Amino acid sequence: MSALDPAVEDLVDSGRFRVLDLIRFDLPGKTAGYHRGGRPFTHNGLIYQPNRFLQMGSMSGTVGVAVSTRTIVFSNIPVDNPEDAVAAIESYNYQNAPVIIAHLAGDPDTDQAIGIIASSLYEIDQVRFSEGAVTGAERSLTMSIDLQPPGRSARGSTGVKRSSKEQQFDNDPDDTGLEYVATNASIPEEWGQVRR
Repeated sequence: MSALDPAVEDLVDSGRFRVLDLIRFDLPGKTAGYHRGGRPFTHNGLIYQPNRFLQMGSMSGTVGVAVSTRTIVFSNIPVDNPEDAVAAIESYNYQNAPVIIAHLAGDPDTDQAIGIIASSLYEIDQVRFSEGAVTGAERSLTMSIDLQPPGRSARGSTGVKRSSKEQQFDNDPDDTGLEYVATNASIPEEWGQVRR
């Protein structure tokens, strides 16, 4: 059974479709979207900015418990647009911010987006900058953003717990098993069956 929208499935089965790669950042206090097209593109109410998103990056991983990571690349930092969140990413608390990479199928004759082929959810791990050549009085940068899968799988066996909501996302929506982890170093907590 296919999880694709029937219109997308028909388009893919026809063998004639275009793919538009979108990337969405949900930074604290700011949502921003980018794509590799030539003009702004609106999808689900968000305007995706053009031309800055250079590389989608390939996924890399190994067999076992290692994390599958992905690196995406942006160009032309800094920019004149004060609303460009990626250019000012260091002004946000970007660590572990959600990133959604989506691939839309479009009609090649009309350039109309039909629907989503696939999407992946990541979190920002780190941001790196590479210096480019000097143009005028300014040196441009290329920015690489390393992504990792969200939740416990990304942290491996570190035992880090960021929030109860994340614990419930990784396990069961009603899970309260780690509710007292933040206090157990200073307040004795009774776990399991207690004999009286």
